Amino acid sequence: MINLARIVKAETAETVTRETNSLVMTRPKPEKRKNAKERAKVKFAKDKTAKDGTTPMTATAKSGAETKAKVKAASKAAAKAAKAERKAQRTAARAA
Repeated sequence: MINLARIVKAETAETVTRETNSLVMTRPKPEKRKNAKERAKVKFAKDKTAKDGTTPMTATAKSGAETKAKVKAASKAAAKAAKAERKAQRTAARAA
């Protein structure tokens, strides 16, 4: 008799769990809301792209990029010359 009671309880427990497992949300979870930065990117996204997929540069941006590249090349050459000079001084100091 005790065994029979346990079996009945186990069966009712299974039916209860089956019912709760079969209950599924009727609507899907909503998408996560974008933060302000992401919304601004979408809002102000520019559709002006060249055939290759890049954004075309304005004349001002082109001249700015060119001058920036020239300055960078000049500073790189100066740094290289300074490094060579320091190396020559060290070599001279070791020889003396």
